[in-house]
Parts: sequence; structure tokens; C-alpha cells
Amino acid sequence: MSEATAHNDDRLPALDGLRGFAALFVMFYHLTMQVEPHTVPAIAFKNLFSFGWTGVDLFFVLSGFLITGLLVSAKGSTNYFRVFYARRTLRILPLYYLALIVLFGVPMIIRLPHDFVVPFRDQLWFWFYLQNFHWLGSQFAGLTGPLWSLAIEEQFYLVWPLVVLLTSRRQALWVCAGCLAVSLIYRTYAVTTIPHLDTYYVTQARLDGLAIGSGIALLTREGDWLARLRKYVPAATIVALITLAAIGANIRGEHRPLYPLLYLAIAVFYGGILVVALSSGASGPWSFLKSRLLRFYGRYSYALYVVHVPVMTVLWHVGITPPNLSLGGSDLIGAVLYIVVIVPVATLLAWLSWHLFEKHFLKLKRNFVYERATENTKAPLLAAPLTVE
Repeated sequence: MSEATAHNDDRLPALDGLRGFAALFVMFYHLTMQVEPHTVPAIAFKNLFSFGWTGVDLFFVLSGFLITGLLVSAKGSTNYFRVFYARRTLRILPLYYLALIVLFGVPMIIRLPHDFVVPFRDQLWFWFYLQNFHWLGSQFAGLTGPLWSLAIEEQFYLVWPLVVLLTSRRQALWVCAGCLAVSLIYRTYAVTTIPHLDTYYVTQARLDGLAIGSGIALLTREGDWLARLRKYVPAATIVALITLAAIGANIRGEHRPLYPLLYLAIAVFYGGILVVALSSGASGPWSFLKSRLLRFYGRYSYALYVVHVPVMTVLWHVGITPPNLSLGGSDLIGAVLYIVVIVPVATLLAWLSWHLFEKHFLKLKRNFVYERATENTKAPLLAAPLTVE
């Protein structure tokens, strides 16, 4: 039984919707980055998606929650590591390495300008999921930009199963707290001591979302913790938003004392949304998370995340840009039409990726089922509800 279908009745459609929202938020942010607005409507339109980059942090929160829930449920299995890594390999690696083959190979085959050709010594960082520690200084960096977060996810997959296996629930919660402390201390050190240190891409600076998501998974596995967390959501959300507003007020200043709290506040905010989705099934004002559109994009979110920037880059070089699409010189119309053109192309590629490529690897997951030892035999261990594909 696959992780995607186990206990299907217990799955919350809102989590698929959250994943779709995260993918669209990131994509619209990258699209509107290409807009250079000169009028108030165009400026307002661009500002509407100016926080879209935080969709990556929502992905981190969701990943921490879903992976930790899966691992806790599988903890008693006899093939704990083998099944987890086999299933993650089938889900993540085929598309990722296909993307690398295309991105690294096509520029050499069709003889694109030198800036798009990556030396093998730089490619190695990508092949081993370490690209978030090695930024490329060429136009090619734009093609591979979103892949940095996949490196953090893969590094999380490498370490976290061992943590969950070797610790109790309480100990694992302390590990989550320790991860939050590590990131906060590193960012504080970077800002106050060596300001040019990377605090966006490197793993030690971006553990907040994974830790918050994992902590929610650990807490909500027992008792009435979900209801208790729901009570804290309004207060936590207000504190997070006030912190973000304060950071935004002085982020361009020379001294940024609150900046180390940025990713923590974002993770707390998205963690609150996750708790609401879990406790209410996203009813009332949150029911939009269960919409067909967001769930559709949730299903294809991985491929959409991987392909949308290369699509933008290719179409940009053939002249599909906001200025070229502006009718009558309207920068707002140019921005809207740019999105109208790019989104369907990226969506089609993501849909094709799933149906022609990804799902055939996912079918192989049926060969990797968690098993729990009994007195006489090994019984299948059903994957946790609300898990990943």
C-alpha cells in the first residue's frame, strides 16, 4: 500500500491544497520578479506576491510534519530504513536527476553561450544534493535557483530517520528545539559578526520550518495536543506577524537586530496554518485550501517547482517578457499576460512529467511496504495517514 493511498479516508485534502498553494506562491513570486512596474496598479500587483518566496518555508513545514508522522508510524517496522529510503528515492530522485541531465546537457548539445555551460566541478554539488552550499556565479544559476531547497530536504531525509528511531517522542521534541536554536544562533552570528555569511540557502540557517513541522507531528500523535495547539494559534500568529512587520521596517537598515528571527516567525506562522488545517479540516474561511484547483497543483507541485524557472528562462530568451506583452504600453497588462502565458506552459510540463515519467516510478512503491515483526510472521505496517506521496 502506498504512502499516498494508505488510510485514504483519513487524508486531509487541505494538506494537498497547502502544498499547491506553496507551489503557486513561489511560482508567482518568480514571475512577478521579472516585472519592472512604473504605475501604481502594476506596483500593487507585484507587491501582492512579494512574499511568495516564503512558500519554500511552507514546503519545509509540511515536509517536517509529513515525514515525521510517517517515520513515527513506521518506527516498529523491521525494514524501517530500507523502505523509507526506497520510497523517497522513487519519489524524488528520478525527476531531479532527469532535470539535471537536461539542464547540464542541453546547453552543451545546442551550444548555448558559455554562461549556461556548467563545469563538472560545479555540477558535482548538484549531483550530491549540496548545491545550497555552492552558488553558481553565471546565468545558469537562474535556471537552477529553486533547487537549493531540495538539497535541504534531501539532507533532512538523510538524518531525520535515524533521529526518530533512536529517540523517544520527548527526546525528538528536544532535538526539534535544538534545531531551532542552531538556526537562530547561526543567523545571529552571521548578522552581528560576519554580515556577508549566507543565511538564506545554507542548511544550518534554514532548519526552522522542518523543526516546527516535525514538532507539530510529534505533539499531535498523542492526547489532545492538537486541540491545545489550536488554542495557541491566534496568539502565535499575532506574535509572528508583529515580528515580521518589525523586521520589514528595518530590514534595509545597517543594523538588523531582529533579522535572525525572520525564518522562525515565518515557520511559526505557517505552522499555525497547518494546525488549523489539521484541527478543522480547513472549514470556514480556510475551505479554499480544499479547492480542486489547489489540490490539482498540490499533486503536481514537485514538478511545477522544478520546471517553472527553466520555462521562464527559455521563453524569456525567445522574447516572451512582460514589456513585450504590454498592450498599449500598460505594464500591468504586460505582467498579467506574462503570467497567463507562463503558468499554463509550466503546468502542462508538470502534468506531462507526472503522467509520462514520475507516476511510473511511484508504482514501484508497492514493492516496498513497512512490515512489523510478530510472533509467527511479518505483518504489513500501514503507513501513517496524512503522509507524503
